[in-house]
Amino acid sequence: MALEQAAVSSCTFRNVLTFPKTLISKSQFKIGSPSWRAPPRVNLKCSMTAAAYPKPSEIPWKKELCNSVSLIGVVAAPVELKHLSSGKVVAWTRLSVKKNATQASSISLTFWDDLAHVASHHLHKGHQIHVSGRLVTDAVETDDGKTQFYYKVFVQELNFIERSFSTREQESDFAAAGSKKVSNGSGSVVELWQAFFANPGEWWDNRNTKRNPKGPDFKHKDTGEALWIESRYNPPWVKSQLEIMDSRMGSMAGQNARMPVDMMTADEIFSF
Repeated sequence: MALEQAAVSSCTFRNVLTFPKTLISKSQFKIGSPSWRAPPRVNLKCSMTAAAYPKPSEIPWKKELCNSVSLIGVVAAPVELKHLSSGKVVAWTRLSVKKNATQASSISLTFWDDLAHVASHHLHKGHQIHVSGRLVTDAVETDDGKTQFYYKVFVQELNFIERSFSTREQESDFAAAGSKKVSNGSGSVVELWQAFFANPGEWWDNRNTKRNPKGPDFKHKDTGEALWIESRYNPPWVKSQLEIMDSRMGSMAGQNARMPVDMMTADEIFSF
């Protein structure tokens, strides 16, 4: 009997000692777990990042902002003005934009209505200007199925650039060098054909009137730059694009004055 009481007493004593340890262990597990602290640290980091780099503001959709660009360059050709039968007035020229100290890209500029009159009266070849407007891409499908792109800007804002005498002299030399560029390399020929298709009205069409069969098929009215349809330096899409252009122009080849292809579709342009 005494042994049984001792065993019970010993068991009770053990239970008393071990039971609180179990409670303490469970309590430590709940309190010591880092799972409830991790989310606040992550959220705080995200919150700090969002504050440092806030979301850009929203603006209303505006047609005039679509594909908007700003360019600074030198007027590379005299401005030509045309009164359309619809009553609208359009003017066009080319802008030479520097790539680097020795290279430049030629981009066609188109002006409408009041701005066309302003450009016609005040812009001259060699002027350094700033323009902003909508960039439009014309796609030309080549004979091998590839697509060639060339660009023009529908100008919405026009400004002159203030220049020092040294800058003016430098830009004048740059414009003169660009106008005398000889189309012997394939790169320059491509640019000339792109300029031609963008504004055929700037070029004389000699295909049906030239006396010398070796003479140029097209000659720029101001710069004298020449293009030959059968030149080995031509890009492969020239002939197919000429067919498309002649079709759109109503087979007006051989006349001294042409309306540019993009000018013939003025209503389509404004519905863009």
